[in-house]
Amino acid sequence: MQTQRVKIGDIEIACSEAGEGPPLVFVHGFTGHRDDFEPHLDALGRTSHVFAPDLRGHGDATHTGRPDTFTFETLVRDLEVLLDVLEIHACDLLGHSYGGMVVLRFVLAHPERVRSLILMDTAPFPPDGYTHEVFEKAGEIALARGMEFLQSLVEKAAKADPSPSPSACHTTKWEPHYTAHQRRRYKAMDPAAYASLGRSMLDQVHLTSRLGEIGCPTTVLVGGDDTEFLRGADAFEAGIPGVHRVTIPDAGHHPQMENPGAWLEAIAAHLSRARRC
Repeated sequence: MQTQRVKIGDIEIACSEAGEGPPLVFVHGFTGHRDDFEPHLDALGRTSHVFAPDLRGHGDATHTGRPDTFTFETLVRDLEVLLDVLEIHACDLLGHSYGGMVVLRFVLAHPERVRSLILMDTAPFPPDGYTHEVFEKAGEIALARGMEFLQSLVEKAAKADPSPSPSACHTTKWEPHYTAHQRRRYKAMDPAAYASLGRSMLDQVHLTSRLGEIGCPTTVLVGGDDTEFLRGADAFEAGIPGVHRVTIPDAGHHPQMENPGAWLEAIAAHLSRARRC
């Protein structure tokens, strides 16, 4: 695996890559990082040329500090430019959580650039269990006190929760790495990106009515205990022609970490089906 910096318009991002073969691109979620997928790049690189970029405002990407630069439209444009810079005409594309919402908009706008699609723990509408009040307050804290302070509050709230969600319970499976990973993700994020993208996730236009436009081979992956996104997976399964649904057992919102064996099997099966088409 190696990492390069890529110039995309007014910013630079970091992009990790490994392997040779047809291009496979991973797009991480809100508060995510390219290293959400790095542990698997070498294994997947045996059959694909795998790319895992940071979204703008995340990881080692440029921090603009400007809320207006963090929108769905900007992130879709960034993905288009990234593929151009990497000289990728069409790719197998996976989007996780908020990243799945980005790649959904990308495939609807640029279907010729997506050979196959994996929508992982995501939805075509705002996810369940989130409120504007929480994100507005969290965004204010991020802008005023910084992301490390916000992360410390999130961590305290999680520890104090007497009845955590089934998805949250799975984070203990990859402790002590999970907490360190979360702290790294938050520390690396632009507070302006947190405030703006959090609101955009809740204010987004519902795209359920457009799912029938997706014509490429598509797999929907979801952790069996990811309660906030099960309804989204159901909507994709009902709306995308010929879609293949995989519910990964014993996993929550991060199945690539919580049940990596089953997750890798699902990715390999998807690529096998897609590349036979």
